[in-house]
Amino acid sequence: MRREELRVLLVVCLGTFFHIQSVGSISVSLSAIQKEFDTTLAAVQWIGLMGAIMLSSLSLGFGRAGDLVGRKAIFKIGLTLYAAGAGLAAVSGTFPQLLAFRCLMALGLAMAAPLAGAIIASVHSHESRGRALGLLAASIALGRTTGPTIGGLILQLWGWRAVFIANCLFGMATCLTLFLILKGKEERRKVSFDYLGAFSLVVGFPSVLIALTLGTRAGWDAPEIMLWLSLAAAGIIGFVWRELHAETPLMNLLYFRSIPLVRAMLSLVLATLAFYPVSIFGPLYLLNVIRVSPLSAGLAMATLPLCTTLLSPLSGRLADRLNPRWVAILGLCIILLGVFFYAKLGEGSSLVWIVTVLSILGAGIGLFVPANEKAAFSTVPSRDYGMLSAILTAFGTGSGALGTTVAVAPDER
Repeated sequence: MRREELRVLLVVCLGTFFHIQSVGSISVSLSAIQKEFDTTLAAVQWIGLMGAIMLSSLSLGFGRAGDLVGRKAIFKIGLTLYAAGAGLAAVSGTFPQLLAFRCLMALGLAMAAPLAGAIIASVHSHESRGRALGLLAASIALGRTTGPTIGGLILQLWGWRAVFIANCLFGMATCLTLFLILKGKEERRKVSFDYLGAFSLVVGFPSVLIALTLGTRAGWDAPEIMLWLSLAAAGIIGFVWRELHAETPLMNLLYFRSIPLVRAMLSLVLATLAFYPVSIFGPLYLLNVIRVSPLSAGLAMATLPLCTTLLSPLSGRLADRLNPRWVAILGLCIILLGVFFYAKLGEGSSLVWIVTVLSILGAGIGLFVPANEKAAFSTVPSRDYGMLSAILTAFGTGSGALGTTVAVAPDER
């Protein structure tokens, strides 16, 4: 691995680690936020889901913008917005204010997250790309490992506001490093941007989640639910039509003629539908059902990403030497096994067994993600890596958000 490749890999992994670590620490704080503002579980879930919604709705636009105006520039701006939003969230006086500042954080996340894989894939050859993507996946998992643990410790000592303050300070230091290292002008492509497609997606996907969240309580035939479903249908149908006719689409649907790409996307959707709700509701289950301390909940949740951290580099190396498809299939099978065991947990489950189940899930994710990403990147030209990275992000977070929303929709507390 050349020196320039290593520098880019390390700094992008640092930025990715920052925002993932922040998400993990905030998830541990949801119970405390719910109690302070006396709000419902269905309302407080939006703090966790906001990032997924923005990623699903905006990542394609920002991924395409990165291909056109510069991936590194948008990556840096996104992480700066994320850090600023964390600082503002720490001083929120009401729950709506907290949601608004969380929205700013989510906007920054939607700018940065889709471009991390594209930046790394563009500077590494096919022979070493799996290893680089494996290290990126390990940095994501390491962020998830330390996030709940650090967040649980800060929450227990100083409260949930200190969690956001810590994320702001760490984010500022990370952004300074990014601006010092990711320098230089980037090539810009003089083609149009698909604003209509971006608008259609922003209208369509959030409307689906809102309808699913409110439909169970209000009734599926309620006028407001029918309105949201109509907006969802109009937005999604309009997006597909636009992508089929746009000169430079956000999502080139012609790429989906590739069977390997379709297979990689379907595997990603299945995997995230299965495990994403665990990361959102796992801390609430440990705190409110098993009734462990915040620190214990953070340590228990950390076992999932810790196993992902350990297995991701191995997956990347295997994907460079073997067919990445089979490595990804092995990881997907382990994920489904872990979800099966997780579904059997209840009030009487021991903490040791819960940790074991989370470890199985983490190992499966670690084997699946790098191999599946390498298989996907091999199906498109390098000029569209930003688009593909955004598609991976949108499909993954979108299906995860849908799974989480459906899981919590019947809860009226």
